[in-house]
Amino acid sequence: MDEIMDQLNQVIEERVLELKRKSEEDKVPAYCIETKEHVLRMDRILNSLSEDDRQWLDDQLMAKMDIPEQERLRYYKAGLADAIELIHYLRT
Repeated sequence: MDEIMDQLNQVIEERVLELKRKSEEDKVPAYCIETKEHVLRMDRILNSLSEDDRQWLDDQLMAKMDIPEQERLRYYKAGLADAIELIHYLRT
């Protein structure tokens, strides 16, 4: 059973990365440039903090991060499709 769960977790991780890459490809280039600049600045700030402070701040940011409705819907639909595919796989 643990082997199946490990395989399932691996499939889920690969699928999330695939969806993330697809989402990044769909973004407007100007938005990507601005986002990259913000990410680089945030990385510089985070790297200047101690490990404990960095972890605390990361936890706070993740707790308050809001995912846009369209992106949530896309993840939901992709997850549903993956779940259906997994059910078909397990039935055979």
